[in-house]
Amino acid sequence: MTSRLDRLLLLLDTGSSQSVRHTAAKQLAQLAVKSVTSNVQIVEEDTKREQTTLRDQASWAELMSVVARIIPFLHSKSFETRTAASVALSQIFSLSPVWQPLHGDYSKTPPDISCETAPGYPAFSLRELLTQGKLLLASSGKEFMKPAGILSSAAEVKKARKEAMSRLGLEFLDEVADDMDLDKELTEDMVVDDQAQSTSGDVASSLSEMEINTPDQPPSKESSVPPREDTPTATSPTSSAAATPAPEPDLSGLSARERNRLKRKRKPGNSAFVAAPPPQSVGAKFAAAPVTGPANKARLIAAEDKAAKSRINSPAPIVDTSAAERVVIDPSKGGAVSPKAAKQSKALEVEEGCWIWDGVVKVLEVDLLSPAWEVRHGAAMALRELLKAQGRYGGMHDTSNYEENELAHEKWCNDLSAKFLCVFVLDRFGDFVSDQVVAPVRETVSQTLASLLIHMPRRSMLHVHSILLQMIRQDSVLTLQNGNSADPEQSHVWEVRHAGLLGIKYEVAQEGATESPHVLKDVVDAAILGLGDRDDDVRSVAASCLLPVANHLVEQIPEMLEQVLIVLWHCLSDMKDDLSSSVGAVMDLLGTLVTFQRVIDILANDVALPLSTLATTLFPFFRHTISNVRLAVVKTLDSFMTVPTLPREWISTPFLCLLLQNLICEERVDIRDISLAAWERALSILSADPQKLEATVDQGLILNWYAIMMTPIGLPIDTTNFYRPYVAVENSKAPERHNVDKNMLAQDLSLVSMETIFQARITAAKAMAELMLRWRMELVTDTFRPIIIHYMDSTSMAQRFLAGVISEEWAFRYSKSQDPSPLLLERSELARELSEKSLAWLQGNPPLGYHELTPSLVRIHTEVTGILQSFTTLCKLPASTIPVLPADIDVTGTNPAGFNINTAQKALAGHYTRLRDSLGRTKKKELATIAERKDKLDASIKRYAEMKAQNDNRVSAAFAGAFVAFESVPDKVSPVVKGIMNGIKNEENLDLQTRSAVGVSRFINFCTKNNITQPPDKIVKNLCTFLCQDAEETPMFSFTKKRLDGILSFTAGTNPAVGKELDPASQDPAKLEEIRKARLSRRGAKLAFQEFSNIFGSTLFDVLPNIWPCTVGGLLSAFQCESPEKADQLIEKQFGQDVIDSLSVLEAIVPTFHPDLHPKFTQIFPMLELALRSQFAIIRQCAAKCFATVCDVMPDQALKYIVEHVIPLVPDPMSLANRQGAIELIYQVVQRLDIKVLPYVIFLVVPILGRMSDVNDEVRATATNTFASLVKMVPLEAGLPDPPGFSEDLLKRREEERQFLSQLLDGTKVEQYQIPVTINAELRKYQQDGVNWLAFLAKYQLHGILCDDMGLGKTLQSICILASKHFERTEKRGEAPSPDNVHLPSLIVCPPTLTGHWYYEIQKYAGNLKPVMYTGNSRERSRLVSKLHNYDIVITSYEVVRNDITSLEAFKWLYCILDEGHVIKNSKTKLTKAVKQLQAQHRLILSGTPIQNNVLELWSLFDFLMPGFLGTEMSFNERFSKPILSNRDGKAKTGEAAALALEALHKQVLPFLLRRLKEDVLHDLPPKIIQDYYCELSDLQKQLYDDFSKSKVASQAEESFQSGAVEKTDPKNQHVFQSLQYLRKLCNHPALVLKDQEMIASTLAAAKLPPNSLKDIQNAPKLLALKQLLLDCGIGSPPGIATDSHKSELIDTPTDSSGAFSQHRVLIFCQMKQMLDIIETDLFRTHMPSVTYMRLDGSTDSNKRHAIVQTFNADPSIDCLLLTTHVGGLGLTLTGADTVIFVEHDWNPMKDLQAMDRAHRIGQKKVVNVYRLVTKGTLEEKIMGLQRFKLNIAHSVVTQQNAGLSSMETDQVLDLFKRTTEDEDAAAAAKKAKAAASKPVTQKNLLAALEDLPEDEYEGLDLSSFMTSLGRP
Repeated sequence: MTSRLDRLLLLLDTGSSQSVRHTAAKQLAQLAVKSVTSNVQIVEEDTKREQTTLRDQASWAELMSVVARIIPFLHSKSFETRTAASVALSQIFSLSPVWQPLHGDYSKTPPDISCETAPGYPAFSLRELLTQGKLLLASSGKEFMKPAGILSSAAEVKKARKEAMSRLGLEFLDEVADDMDLDKELTEDMVVDDQAQSTSGDVASSLSEMEINTPDQPPSKESSVPPREDTPTATSPTSSAAATPAPEPDLSGLSARERNRLKRKRKPGNSAFVAAPPPQSVGAKFAAAPVTGPANKARLIAAEDKAAKSRINSPAPIVDTSAAERVVIDPSKGGAVSPKAAKQSKALEVEEGCWIWDGVVKVLEVDLLSPAWEVRHGAAMALRELLKAQGRYGGMHDTSNYEENELAHEKWCNDLSAKFLCVFVLDRFGDFVSDQVVAPVRETVSQTLASLLIHMPRRSMLHVHSILLQMIRQDSVLTLQNGNSADPEQSHVWEVRHAGLLGIKYEVAQEGATESPHVLKDVVDAAILGLGDRDDDVRSVAASCLLPVANHLVEQIPEMLEQVLIVLWHCLSDMKDDLSSSVGAVMDLLGTLVTFQRVIDILANDVALPLSTLATTLFPFFRHTISNVRLAVVKTLDSFMTVPTLPREWISTPFLCLLLQNLICEERVDIRDISLAAWERALSILSADPQKLEATVDQGLILNWYAIMMTPIGLPIDTTNFYRPYVAVENSKAPERHNVDKNMLAQDLSLVSMETIFQARITAAKAMAELMLRWRMELVTDTFRPIIIHYMDSTSMAQRFLAGVISEEWAFRYSKSQDPSPLLLERSELARELSEKSLAWLQGNPPLGYHELTPSLVRIHTEVTGILQSFTTLCKLPASTIPVLPADIDVTGTNPAGFNINTAQKALAGHYTRLRDSLGRTKKKELATIAERKDKLDASIKRYAEMKAQNDNRVSAAFAGAFVAFESVPDKVSPVVKGIMNGIKNEENLDLQTRSAVGVSRFINFCTKNNITQPPDKIVKNLCTFLCQDAEETPMFSFTKKRLDGILSFTAGTNPAVGKELDPASQDPAKLEEIRKARLSRRGAKLAFQEFSNIFGSTLFDVLPNIWPCTVGGLLSAFQCESPEKADQLIEKQFGQDVIDSLSVLEAIVPTFHPDLHPKFTQIFPMLELALRSQFAIIRQCAAKCFATVCDVMPDQALKYIVEHVIPLVPDPMSLANRQGAIELIYQVVQRLDIKVLPYVIFLVVPILGRMSDVNDEVRATATNTFASLVKMVPLEAGLPDPPGFSEDLLKRREEERQFLSQLLDGTKVEQYQIPVTINAELRKYQQDGVNWLAFLAKYQLHGILCDDMGLGKTLQSICILASKHFERTEKRGEAPSPDNVHLPSLIVCPPTLTGHWYYEIQKYAGNLKPVMYTGNSRERSRLVSKLHNYDIVITSYEVVRNDITSLEAFKWLYCILDEGHVIKNSKTKLTKAVKQLQAQHRLILSGTPIQNNVLELWSLFDFLMPGFLGTEMSFNERFSKPILSNRDGKAKTGEAAALALEALHKQVLPFLLRRLKEDVLHDLPPKIIQDYYCELSDLQKQLYDDFSKSKVASQAEESFQSGAVEKTDPKNQHVFQSLQYLRKLCNHPALVLKDQEMIASTLAAAKLPPNSLKDIQNAPKLLALKQLLLDCGIGSPPGIATDSHKSELIDTPTDSSGAFSQHRVLIFCQMKQMLDIIETDLFRTHMPSVTYMRLDGSTDSNKRHAIVQTFNADPSIDCLLLTTHVGGLGLTLTGADTVIFVEHDWNPMKDLQAMDRAHRIGQKKVVNVYRLVTKGTLEEKIMGLQRFKLNIAHSVVTQQNAGLSSMETDQVLDLFKRTTEDEDAAAAAKKAKAAASKPVTQKNLLAALEDLPEDEYEGLDLSSFMTSLGRP
């Protein structure tokens, strides 16, 4: 199996999400730096690091070996993989200690060393590069070339670098001496091993095609790492065949199809082997096995040589090449063992004393010049991270002094920066994001250059600065043209200028870079040149160059400001197309500059830059295609208006027209809002001179504006009167522009939502109201009355509604802007008229219809006419009897002769009925057709009525709002209140509903001022009623009061069956409509309360005293008592619904209240606590939701109350309601508050952790879900200040909890557990560690599997923890009795053989425990069951649990320990189901073999320990079991998935399994030697075997076996298992399959054997072999014959047998009792009568089994013990024997391992020999092969990491839950994507999909992210 490093690397490349990859990257870094730093969690910058450890070459070699594995991922074509690799390297660089020379005191920034020999800058010629350099494009076009090999040494890197430099024409930079004989050095470097051969080939091509895999293994298609991989790792020298690439066929002559076919054939996965891992360096912790032999494939085989303990550098003795071609897997450890050490790669090595990262930089330098852009990009990212963290000491050496080092560093910086500049000049790759070009390589290299500049001396920085300026100016290029080019624009390379500006942008962002005015002037000159460039992207980056230095520009060189401004204006006026992305950047710069006074002065006074001209230059951008440009232009113009000293002539008619068009046409809210603000500011400026305003806005313009705004919704807007600025600006023909407003102007409701249109119209109405406000009051009536009264009387709903909005906004704005007296009504005749009209409309009857309903009425007219005509066409009635309907459609009903909705209803009611009745009983078929059409018409009329009611609501709400705003006192308030309240109750549109809520609050304010009291109280009551109408938020108590048990908050989200009565899908349409209306009412009421708070603030309860009793009345009624029981009685009798209503109202309105009112709500905390403790599940749910909302609003007071009063209820074992209520509250709090709960997380985590193993399913599930959310916050909690108002006790408790949690997160901090009672045994160290672990689990109420190797004392460790915990509880109970220390017995469940063993062991070791054996027949047990609670320990067997579960599940156990717990591996059995019903606070499984056949068994074990932790059985099967089993044959295709699944499962269960191996902890235990003893079949067996092989049954069995698809439980496969069973029996003895006398006779006759010879041991070779082995052991030999006369198979057979008894004693294991019978009768009694033996199998009484074991161990005269594997293979200690013989074998390897370890355990003093009798060439050999696969899987899940708390990564416990949720998120995302793919392709869906285009790939490539990464603002 692969190592953890390999799996993390795989996740780096194939992680399902960015967070998974980044987590892998961080873990990879922590793994890597362990060798060089002790603390990888936090490395503070100011920590003084120990320099001596930094000189340990071996430690650094380990780190570099990991770096070497990561570098190839930087070449991946996948952006995600490259980023993840750079994150991994970044973490490594920052976590590693900073290397610095041993001598000298170095400052943070390098000084300029004054010296005659100061290093010069490399001769950099831009001209040469541009004329001779080879361009770096997207790729070299050599993607499919054969990789030449791997760079394995520094010399190869040098040579590759030289080749690359010459290929790109950069020889002038390369300082490698020409006379250096590189080839010679390479040759010397490579000749290390006689067998090794150079793999370099053509090193020049190897630069771009390096490969981490061995040469003949093509890169996997599945992986995103491309063929070109560069790693400084050596190829394996173990075989010349492996090192030399196979000759590659010439592909040039083949067609594309043939090349593809060839490529597919060579794909990994087309062979049945796992591809070998890449070779690794010697001495590295993480070396993988190199692969030898020409096949170069790794085949997993069992280890037979156990001598080598180490996993690394343990070469097995190789006898011949065939033996060498194996990777030996040690089944006890998992992971490959190297047969031969890999040769060390030297590419990342540096000379002793050199800067440690020099090798890495050299390798990345080569990559930086790669032809593939991805490789350049990856190298630049890695270099950026390296330079940021470690760049200060680059190029330095230990042996040099301070001055020499600083000069060397300067030279190093110069050389490296020159390379970066070359990439700038030669790179041509560009990518597109949205509407902008992104140059990922140039942008990243500019960040890398900036990271280097931090560490460069000043003079070097100036060199770089000057070259960047050259790149921008490109004077050398201009001279190249020799004046031939007429257009100077054509004479420069825009990409180079773009790169130069990028470099400048990041350079000036550095601190101190712009200290010199000279440098700043250069930057500004360069930016001006860039802004004048014809290329849009160059202009964009040039503008962004000046943004960071805008203040320096204004302060240091103000003389250049004017020039900059002119260029910016020129830029804007010169935009030729609608896709100019630079406009936004230019406007941002302009907006920034306008904030400075000097710039304002220039714009105000400069004649060369008249603002009037400049501002109008911006007008064409108002409706620009790019939304950010539209936003920028309004912001910029608005910023001009804010400065009083700037000219304002440009604020004129065109500007106002453009703003209004923005309001009507813009879909984005932010642009509309800023446009309205600009409109208001412009009008306030113009209205300073009323005549100017009237001149700017004439009557015709106002009419046009109203006409545009009042266009009925659904009709296209007429644009003939729109102002189009580009016509005014451009003299030439208008340019082609994309019409960004097409959808809004067309009013196409399929592309633009009704909400957006309403928002735009309302904003425009506000603008019109502002215009009326600014108009001279005396002229308002004359100017606006004709227009607004016309629209108020209109037949259109929209026009009436907008007229009402304009009236309301006008009145409201007036009341805000003027002194309240005189009222607007008193000053304006128009106001009075509008107020009267509004009231008259509200008091009168609404119209019959609106203009908007005309299309519907036309359709109804057609349908009515059609139905009446049907009587003629279908029923043949005379035409004269059919009435003629009016043809004129009159929607408003003003025309008596017209057709309106009443006409339609009359026609149906009268004419239809008359015509139908006239037919009598005839024409039934035709009448049915007509009736069907009538039903459709009825639906149309109903829909018409609904639409009309909605329109009535909207108009009445608008008019009521207007009337309230005018502040007129009506005779009767009810029409006004009804108008507004209907808007709140029924309005679907959120904006309109909000307006109604504002209207209500204004009305209450008006009533308060005028001392009108009745309406406000009534309104509050109605609003509270509205809040309680939604049955989902306010359930009916009568429906739900029967439900007592449960957590409804959690189950409602996970179980659709809960709350089914509220499930909309199960309701009829009428019910659905009712639910929809209830939700609208609740939303509207919430909005109203929000507006109350906005207006009345902290005085709300004074203004509306009725609110308090309306909200908390129900709580006051039910919870004035002290106990939850009394409260429940009151709730059940009468107050149930009142309580729910109060909680629902509180939940809705508490968030709306002013903070000053919050203290009042502390009064209800005790009531909410009582509600949480109610027996009614629905009361608990409502209380939890309400309390969580209160916590959200006032977290400090509420959460403090929860910590003090509710958290203690969480572990209450006596009251389920308390636990459920408390957990439900915490669940709701965490869901709602999220990060706000952070200061209190520490109090919640441990109590919740304990409930994750609660006996109640719902508490457990809710706790697990809540814990998954909480754990993400734990790492963030530590640095927070103390929450306000915490007492000393609470702060002390928080510290204890924090310390408690730190032990969970860091296994090394776990304190040694002192066993408080005397244990009559001396614990070994590993046993004490085991007890520590068990105590750790108990402390955190976690559960686990103690899966120590067989024979290491699991029983003793368990007895220690039992004795300790029982003692501790007794002590606590003596101090202060409480529910959490009542006496609870513990239960031990074990196989029946072991019950006596446990009983005696407890008596022997723990004197304080009182055990009892709960065994015997049912009568004995029933007498005992009532007394069990008087004992400490109850010992019973699995069978008893299964039979007595009804009695046992009623007990609350302290501990439930399952000995040999793998018995419950099958979740379907009755036994397993019974065991899982036991209720215990602590659950523990003891098993030496937790995984026996497949990983699904582990799920069943964890389902007992921590249900839900590994998901459902189905999800576990999909996620882990299937991928692992699919790799049974070792194919590469499934290998990746299997490796990922194994790694994930191993991590998930790691802290909950403790496993130690005998060879690791018992150094005094003699070895165990396993040998296979092969037997040939006898003639009789051969005959029977051949007969069966030819039968049909055999072929079916063979197929099933090979496919691996055999499932025991499947009835179809029963015959298969019977067949396999037949063969197994036959291999043992023919008598087991020959039962019938006739068959026996015929078979013996056919085999030519005597008639009664069946029982002859000659027919059963296994009996012969067994006899021989026993004789070899000195057992059963006839008296007088010396034992050594036999040929011995034993390693340690003694030379004499002088003892009274045999030197060896034997355990003989069989699967079947019949075989034991045969051994007993046919072998012992017949042939070996002197053998003394005992027998233990299923027929032995379980009470006597312990006695048999004790007798055998104590009496050396007993030679043999005959056992069945099933009975004798578990838990027994049989150290009296030293030889184990398996006559038969189990499919399950663990059962055999368990059995052989009965003898090989603590107490054994002799070498244990294990003999397995295997019949050659039969099914038994296949069983042994299957055992090997199962062992490999088991050892990969449970590895050496499970050996103790320190290696268990208990800090990952918290992530285990998170990881599951991430996978679920990924699955949900995949499901969503699938659903999205199945959507129909409509215009709307298409547009929605466009928004999801991946634009985040380059989001890190901006200045702000880069500066943040440097730790700067």
